[in-house]
Amino acid sequence: MRFILAALVSIVLAFTIASLATETVKETLPVKALAVCSSRPNCVSSLGTDKAHRIPPISFTGPVEAAQERLLRVIRLMPRSEIVKEEPGYLAVLFRSKVFGFVDEAEFVFDEKGREINLRSGARTGYYDFGVNRSRLEKIRQSFLEVEK
Repeated sequence: MRFILAALVSIVLAFTIASLATETVKETLPVKALAVCSSRPNCVSSLGTDKAHRIPPISFTGPVEAAQERLLRVIRLMPRSEIVKEEPGYLAVLFRSKVFGFVDEAEFVFDEKGREINLRSGARTGYYDFGVNRSRLEKIRQSFLEVEK
């Protein structure tokens, strides 16, 4: 009986901590500036300075507002995505893994003059992400460019 009670308390506590962590991220993600990737191989950024972390930005044509709306449509169609901050020229999104619910944080900053979207995606926890963040951003790029046609 004690084992069952301890297990239930542990599960409730784990879900409570996870929900509090999500709230913290919503408040602390930077606005209109991409966070810097750490040295861990679980993050990619269009502003990365080394090959392991670098990913090209997404180019766009037309008004920046239309590009942001197009990117929002792409992200909203992705499973387990949550847009946590949406401001003119900036998006912050959380993606959760299907099985364990690991959280990856993604940011998109729209450069109107350069006609490109700078992007970053990184795992919130852990060391290695098996290329999931790079793959996700490449899928977003592909879908964004297909919507443009």
